[in-house]
Amino acid sequence: MASLLDASLWIDLTRWRSPRSLKEFIAPYVLDPEACIAEPVVFEVLRHATDEELTRLQTQFATMHMLATPPTLWRDAIDLGRRCRLRGISVGSLDLLVASTAMHHDAELVTFDADFEQIADVSALRVNRLRRPVV
Repeated sequence: MASLLDASLWIDLTRWRSPRSLKEFIAPYVLDPEACIAEPVVFEVLRHATDEELTRLQTQFATMHMLATPPTLWRDAIDLGRRCRLRGISVGSLDLLVASTAMHHDAELVTFDADFEQIADVSALRVNRLRRPVV
């Protein structure tokens, strides 16, 4: 089963102030042969990357399977966002794009972000919400 790695993992993995124990916790998810990325995640991660991080991340991303952007991505994200809003759930636009991509590919979303659990409450999104280890 494909695992789509959310930006929250990549950000913690590359952030210089992230503790080594957190990076070691994330590493097996990144190294998993079933780990995938998607364009909304790449966008979210690379738009904030330093020049040094950009090169390292692009090299890592090039080794991973990229989930194709569904042709219905925008319509699916709109529908998902409306379902969330009707249930009183407010989530970010990029999260809706990531969730829609994961659902289209029947991929489990691996994340630290609790917003995806709320999206899963109104959809078929499968979420593996990780908890950062206490250091």
